[in-house]
Amino acid sequence: MGMVVLSELIGYCGLMYSTCTVCQAGQQCPEQRGFTLLEALFVLLVLGVLLALAVPGMTDLQARYRLQAEAGAFRNSLVLARTEALRRQQRVTLCARASDAPRCDSQGVWQNGWWVFADDNDNAALDAGEAVIETHAPLTSGVHVGAKATVKGYFSYGAEGRSETLNDAFIAGTWRFCRVDSPGGWQVVVNAMGKPRVEAYEAQVCP
Repeated sequence: MGMVVLSELIGYCGLMYSTCTVCQAGQQCPEQRGFTLLEALFVLLVLGVLLALAVPGMTDLQARYRLQAEAGAFRNSLVLARTEALRRQQRVTLCARASDAPRCDSQGVWQNGWWVFADDNDNAALDAGEAVIETHAPLTSGVHVGAKATVKGYFSYGAEGRSETLNDAFIAGTWRFCRVDSPGGWQVVVNAMGKPRVEAYEAQVCP
């Protein structure tokens, strides 16, 4: 009977305290002390405050990474267009998608997504029968893309893999990806040879 009681006492003690001393009759035992309810509540309060301070920072960081991913996807589409132009030995164009029909958007609302297609008649417009190489979905809500006037609606690569206008002149361009709730943005820059890169920039104004 005494051994059963001792076993139950050890089990109870292990649940209540991190360490436990079981004393026999006549022995003086050290005082065992765990957390009081007040102490436990205080710890939970501190953790809650720390979590509340950390969440906004994590949310901003995630938004910035998503924005970088959107810019990276655009850069990848430019690389794809250039590669396909070299492989097909013809003009390949990337243009902003219209929201109401399978065509290019002359206003250059790039946040609606974009097309990469084989531009058979060299007019920088997606016409019936032309092969669509890639279709990119609309961007995440809240993301805006600003483009310079020279590349507002389209960007083309010729058969030699260099970027060019409809008049076969060299063309460079910059697309800026930003969010209203974030001071930092990402921009995709294409040099005169048609090579794109992604870099960070400080967004002064985001539509």
